[in-house]
Amino acid sequence: MVCAAHRDRQTLAREPRLTDITTAKDAARKAIDAASTTLFGISTKMHAETELAFEEFKAQSWQCEALRDAGFAVEEGLGSLKTAFRATVTSNRPGPRIAFLCEYDGLPVYGQSCGHNVVAAAGVGAAIGLAKVIEQVGGTVVALGTPGEEGGGGKNILHREGFFDGIDAMMLVYPGMDNIAHSRTVGATRVQVAYFGKAAHAAARPELGINALDALMLAFNGIAALRQQLPSDVRVHYIITKGGTLPQVVPDHTTAVLTVRANNAETLKQVIPRIDACLTGAAQMTGARLERTWRDQPGRALLSNFAMAQSFDRNLRELGRTTRPRDELSGAWSGDTGNVSWFVPTIQPQMAMTGRDVPPHSHEFHAASVGPAAEACILDSAKAMAMTAIDLLSDEKLLGEMRAEFAATRG
Repeated sequence: MVCAAHRDRQTLAREPRLTDITTAKDAARKAIDAASTTLFGISTKMHAETELAFEEFKAQSWQCEALRDAGFAVEEGLGSLKTAFRATVTSNRPGPRIAFLCEYDGLPVYGQSCGHNVVAAAGVGAAIGLAKVIEQVGGTVVALGTPGEEGGGGKNILHREGFFDGIDAMMLVYPGMDNIAHSRTVGATRVQVAYFGKAAHAAARPELGINALDALMLAFNGIAALRQQLPSDVRVHYIITKGGTLPQVVPDHTTAVLTVRANNAETLKQVIPRIDACLTGAAQMTGARLERTWRDQPGRALLSNFAMAQSFDRNLRELGRTTRPRDELSGAWSGDTGNVSWFVPTIQPQMAMTGRDVPPHSHEFHAASVGPAAEACILDSAKAMAMTAIDLLSDEKLLGEMRAEFAATRG
């Protein structure tokens, strides 16, 4: 028979001690504040010297230097990705392995209009904050640098090469227009399209030509008509990357890039053949030859872990931010976190940095990614992530809920 006192001691051993968690969170926040000058410097330099996907050598160096100075063991270059990195601090106490993901590439022309400079600085800050208390809470903290998010699928490559193996939970925060802990993204795929026709003088002998630009425009018109019959969550957008050489020459070669998005993989799977039919139909109507290459691995929608997101939401409110309820509507964008979130419990919250009239992927958002609002976003994102990690490392019940939900929802 177990006496009441012994039973109480067993219960206390299983339950997290609030005073210990509070002390750890306070220490992590102070460490992040102490590193603020370094974090803001990383963000500002990345903003001023934007590097494109898989070319982010300066951004990699700035982040790794800060992490190395904070006592992390740093690896620069992971597998086939020279601009990836991994920084690790392991406690003498066993426990889960928590990763903070850093993104740092920008866009041609639009610079840091997705705020990856803020994402990176926040990830580095969260890692520094958690490392400060890792001996107290146990486990391992990892800052994982994932290059090439903007169309390069860097996380997919790192996953295939085994760099997400052994991670128990991971998170990153995106700057945006709202504070949403349980944010989501949608699935996406991309197709490279080329039409080949026959050149001819557009005025003297147009009948001898085969117009590859007509083929491309007919494909676009077909897709525009198809939109009426597509599910409401589907988005199709495209650009012409080559439209011809001179107006007096019948275009004999045109190219385009199309992106297709949908809330889930099944809808995306159903829509792809219908888009492809528009592409092939345009070739048949004009006599042009079609070549197209669909992405091998469509991007999946983010599998956001609600148990972890609830912890993040509580911590964000503790920092004084007003949060929106569980998000089911926003998030019509896509990213390479989606695929890996089906293998590791993940959250990718949004943190308000701009007004709702300043959308990502705009010049205005690039401008907003430095300054007081961006700096507040960096600090609050870093703190909320570190505090959430402390919850996971200190509370076995929360950790179990996270794992059970992940096992049930990933299928």
